[in-house]
Amino acid sequence: MGTMERYSKVGMQELDQRLSKIVEAARKKPVSVYRYGAPWVWIVSQDDWQGALKEVSSYIPASHSLVLLRPQIDEVFDRHPDLLQPTPGMLIAPRTVLQILLLQLLYSVPSEQQLHEQLNYNLLFRWFVGLDLHQKVWGLHVLQRDIATLLNNPRAVQLIQTIIGDVFGGALLHMQEFSLNFALLHTWLARHSQLSTIRN
Repeated sequence: MGTMERYSKVGMQELDQRLSKIVEAARKKPVSVYRYGAPWVWIVSQDDWQGALKEVSSYIPASHSLVLLRPQIDEVFDRHPDLLQPTPGMLIAPRTVLQILLLQLLYSVPSEQQLHEQLNYNLLFRWFVGLDLHQKVWGLHVLQRDIATLLNNPRAVQLIQTIIGDVFGGALLHMQEFSLNFALLHTWLARHSQLSTIRN
């Protein structure tokens, strides 16, 4: 298969009702399962998985909102190279952790454990953070530790807020696949606000 333009799309309810038929159909062409209006998981044949499609990007529709906004996100990251430098004690690159935290906010992933699970099977998430098709995800403990390290940096949290405001501010109104968790973002921001008050 040269491109992913030939694929099927189903919703969660349809998947539950027609699972065996959908799995059979996936032997002929990949099936994209949508959840809450956004790509959630792919069903592909063994042959496709092992050889026909080498890159995760092959599975991601070019018209997906996250794909369209990716250049603007990268532009904001590129304006803050000092925050993206390797950090002592972190095994995951700071830029990658920031991308993971953006996904958690944008898709309201309720816990770091579920975030870790999504990174294992959600091809959209894997593409966004730079994991290839067969690359192993970091251990949950490593992910939790590096997230905590980054969230301890007030400038990193402010950078996340900047991306949400500058890139997604207006887009969130008409891009229904996003369900931004404002409460979680406010929690991250408030933590540093409280620390600043205590120090003063």
